[in-house]
Amino acid sequence: MKRIFILLILSLTIQYSFGQACGIYRIKYVGKINSESIKIEKIKLPTIEFLHGLEEENSERGFIEIKPIENEIDIELASHLTSHLYGKSENLLKLYKEKKENIPIVITVIENGKTKEIRIELTWNNIQISKLDNDKFGNLFELNLKEINIK
Repeated sequence: MKRIFILLILSLTIQYSFGQACGIYRIKYVGKINSESIKIEKIKLPTIEFLHGLEEENSERGFIEIKPIENEIDIELASHLTSHLYGKSENLLKLYKEKKENIPIVITVIENGKTKEIRIELTWNNIQISKLDNDKFGNLFELNLKEINIK
């Protein structure tokens, strides 16, 4: 009985000492694409793994593809396990800036009956990051891409 109790205490101590970082966080991309007579088919946005520097741009898990409704960007992504350091938008922005200079976005458009991709680099100075309150597990951060103009 003593051995079981000692093993239990030892395992709990190890668990608390070397456990995973706590929590997850989510990001919500929002924004609008303004285009003159060009139909927008799809938008590819960077995943959290890409923003953390864990995936490359040409990898399958580096980007997520969405179909915009009325040229609006509105999608929420969940992170892998992470640290409590990402409880503030300033810390998250600092990490993203260290890993990636800009945010690449690929927009698939139809122009004159032909499909083509337009790659845009957004700078961190033009993106607004804020923490949102909600009742779901983990922190939610909004990445507001504002208005993206295509000519």
